[in-house]
Amino acid sequence: MKTKHMKWILSGFLSMLCLTACGSGAYTVSSSLTSEIEPQELVGHVPDDGFLISQTAFARNLLMQTAASCENENILISPYSAMQALAMTANGADGSTRAEMEQALGGIPCDDLNQYLYSMRTGLMQTENAVLQTANSVWIRDQEDRISVKQDFLQTVKNGYDADAFKKPFDNTTCNEINGWVRHKTSGMIEELLDTIPQEAVMYLVNATAFDAKWSTQYDDAFDSTFTAADGSAQNCRMMYGTEHSYLSDDHATGFMKYYQDGGYAFCALLPEEGMTPQAYLEGVTAGELHKMLTEPAHEDVETGLPVFSYDFEMELSETLTGMGMKQAFLPDADFSKMADTATGSLYISRVLHKTHIDVDTEGTKAAAVTAVEMADGADVEEEEPKRVILDRPFVYMIVDTKTMIPIFTGILNEIPQ
Repeated sequence: MKTKHMKWILSGFLSMLCLTACGSGAYTVSSSLTSEIEPQELVGHVPDDGFLISQTAFARNLLMQTAASCENENILISPYSAMQALAMTANGADGSTRAEMEQALGGIPCDDLNQYLYSMRTGLMQTENAVLQTANSVWIRDQEDRISVKQDFLQTVKNGYDADAFKKPFDNTTCNEINGWVRHKTSGMIEELLDTIPQEAVMYLVNATAFDAKWSTQYDDAFDSTFTAADGSAQNCRMMYGTEHSYLSDDHATGFMKYYQDGGYAFCALLPEEGMTPQAYLEGVTAGELHKMLTEPAHEDVETGLPVFSYDFEMELSETLTGMGMKQAFLPDADFSKMADTATGSLYISRVLHKTHIDVDTEGTKAAAVTAVEMADGADVEEEEPKRVILDRPFVYMIVDTKTMIPIFTGILNEIPQ
């Protein structure tokens, strides 16, 4: 069963989920199993059009599938974070399980995908004014009679994803350690990932991503305005007005790009035509068309209005990914024989947890995401004038890496968070 839940930032993200099973605790973790593994140097594949469009397709499909089950809700996902966690997992798959995962992740063979993602991860811009941090980890149940992870798999995730691996008892202490790792790697923007560890869970493959950047041209102030929510209601909001110089448009939407300092990242907003929902727009645009629009903006002045907003989002992505064609991986007879041996002979994905946070204000943007793939063993236990785009009704937005125009975060704002 898929579960989804959203809470506004004022209520305290996930604090009510973390009961006695997992206290906050300080961030401490013992040495990594991969600390003594010598990483084998990868040359990496230079991102080409095939890879770039495949990543845009994954981002579009993931957002579109999520929107289908979150009608009129605000959505925020990080296709980059989800890709990292799922690509690590795919390296442990074989046969039809691997083939389905490769297709859902953009249709690129896993060995090539490792090389592309390595080049992208190591090439992300990091400056004093714009920081995108990402980290990967693997957590393994310390119970040799249930699971034995293969050394080749650990070597692969170390090489391509710089992943640390930890063998733990999977008790309350481990829950605290995983949550502490998430909190540390997302600069405190995501407090907890887990409230408890299920008895059937034997492994977690986790990515954490944190973004913090100032606008290249900051807004002077925000002004009282009105936002028409997806349900038609009028909401008070604080609107930031400015003039940008990269105009986006196609047959059914207009938008703009607003750059962050040092130019390595940009906020892209797309406002569907009147009467069209963001979900309907996504269903009608192809990945190739979306990528072309992002890479070929019109260099025209555009008067813009962007509302101030802040919210958290979380969702279990199993049904979303199944809808994208990744079916076998969630069945007890999935083939993850390249990852580990288990006493039951079964190893499959039981859950894909995804949690995000975003703040957009006059100074810039902060955003964070964590994705965890939970593996189970099936054990029997419990014109001349400027263009004008005012985002005063539901819209699609993205934070993109301007070198590749690959979306790092994507979302839909259907209402102003209260």
